[in-house]
Amino acid sequence: MALDSRSLKKSLLGTPRARLRGLLFLFWVGLSVVIIRLYVIQVIKHGHYLALARENIVKSTPIPPLRGEITDRNGVVLVHNGPNFALFEVRGEVRDPREISWVATDLGIPVDRLRRSFRNLGFVLPPHVPLPLATGLSMAQVGRVNMDLYRLPGFFIQVMPKRIYPENNLAAHLLGYVGSFTTDDLKSSLYRHLPPGTGVGKSGIEKEYDALLQGTPGLRRQLVNSHGTMIKNLKNKPPGEGQSLRLTIDVRLQSVAERMLGARRGAVVALDPRNGEILALASHPAYSPGELSQAMSTARWNALVRAPEHPLTDRAIQGLYPPGSVFKIVTTMAGLMEHKLDPEKSFRCGGTFRVGSVIFHDWKKGGHGTIHLHKAIEQSCDIFFYTLGMKVGPDAIARVSRLFGLGSKTGIDLPAELSGTVPDRAWKKKYLHAPWYPGETPPMAIGQGFLTVTPLEMARLMGVVAMDGKIATPHLRLDESSKMLVSTSLPVQDFPIVKADLRDVVAAPHGTGHPVNLSFFAVAGKTGTAQVVSNRGANKLIKRPRADSWFVGFGPFEAPSIVVSVLIENGGDGGDVAGPVAREIFRMYYVIHATPSSPRTTSPPVATSGSSL
Repeated sequence: MALDSRSLKKSLLGTPRARLRGLLFLFWVGLSVVIIRLYVIQVIKHGHYLALARENIVKSTPIPPLRGEITDRNGVVLVHNGPNFALFEVRGEVRDPREISWVATDLGIPVDRLRRSFRNLGFVLPPHVPLPLATGLSMAQVGRVNMDLYRLPGFFIQVMPKRIYPENNLAAHLLGYVGSFTTDDLKSSLYRHLPPGTGVGKSGIEKEYDALLQGTPGLRRQLVNSHGTMIKNLKNKPPGEGQSLRLTIDVRLQSVAERMLGARRGAVVALDPRNGEILALASHPAYSPGELSQAMSTARWNALVRAPEHPLTDRAIQGLYPPGSVFKIVTTMAGLMEHKLDPEKSFRCGGTFRVGSVIFHDWKKGGHGTIHLHKAIEQSCDIFFYTLGMKVGPDAIARVSRLFGLGSKTGIDLPAELSGTVPDRAWKKKYLHAPWYPGETPPMAIGQGFLTVTPLEMARLMGVVAMDGKIATPHLRLDESSKMLVSTSLPVQDFPIVKADLRDVVAAPHGTGHPVNLSFFAVAGKTGTAQVVSNRGANKLIKRPRADSWFVGFGPFEAPSIVVSVLIENGGDGGDVAGPVAREIFRMYYVIHATPSSPRTTSPPVATSGSSL
């Protein structure tokens, strides 16, 4: 039976009540979905979406901290901060791999070099952490990059602090330099809170006091849209500056020391023997701290490391040299302590000394004739000390050497200090697996053989002499609290004898240190001319290198307040080569400390580098 059209429509659509129930069902299902979704967003994943919202609205970028200034003892600024434009990359925001090529083109830098310096950091840091790709950008480079930043999401220019060091590389080894921290630095808790690109101390004072000099990072906050485009800058948290550091050095003495060294390889140390304060510490050749603080090519770094003159070595605390005749001070004290030496007894120097089949010669052809201790030190008679050394023996000489502080680090507040070697019978057996032969004692007595020292060790030794057997720890940070002198086991009663002899080394017309003599400032000291086995690669064409030149002395004689140690590599005669360097430092020290009420026998002459008084 066929249905009419009205019946068919009613059967398909249902009754009005059924349709209403269907619509209500769909409504409640949809509402339930919305409520469940809102619950998930607002309750279950509230923290997640809140973090995403904040990240999409406010972009925070860390700002490297400011390091503290470094000044000399008088407040003269040696190291401070300046602006440094740097390009950063946030790897997680870079959308197109070709962007790095566009940036490299703007900078005029190869792509490989752009990433090379910080490639390792990218492996250990999250992709949202900004990495510095290039520092030290010129204004032209900054301008070209800024024009393209609209199409380079993930890249930005930021002004960072850079260290400004003295001109002419003054005190380079002493001050050191900074560099961006590496993956190895991240292992230290000291650097984990610092953003990439932060300068950390790599050598010298910058490294030794890095924790003190290091400031606190700042924060740059920007309002950005969903595409990462900045809408406006928000209030920033400025970086904090580290603590300033005041050193014990006097920049005037430091300048004289470096000027007198000139282009020669060597080192100068000046210190106050009363408290161990370092007044000057120079090493040549030097490097440029400013250059090392910036990103440099691998080829340039390798050239510095492999340079035959070793400019990265701080010769004052790392150079190891035979002390030469300066060591005769130690041999003298050993003879007095062992009761093997009578200062008034005459001695005949004929110019040669035999040990078995070995003949040792004096530096003066024909010898010094009849002398005693005073003349032996004043004129540096080798035969006298060969003989004395054989009487005393290597073990006693070594024992007294260690009382003067030789063979151990001084404890100066600089990284990577080395100590010299003080040999004796036990040392040779342990390290060379051989007995001590009698012919090895005479060279030791005059500061040759296996003996090595640093220029700083020799300055400390002379400080012990100046202070009648008391020793101070050398230091560079100026501390208002006084540093204590420590007594040694050296007999106080023997020092006046040695000091009087050292005074005539300089004051007597025939003394080997007479080129150091100043009529207005009484200096005592000892010269040294130490033979070397090789020229340390400085000039391989020289088959017979000249001896190292030493002068170590103190002044003023009656109340010592400064010790000067000078070492010139392959310089030749100590008095004529190292002596004038020390003389000009003593002269400047006198000028600095002289007052109108100070007694003067004559005015100090104008400092020159060639005259000798």
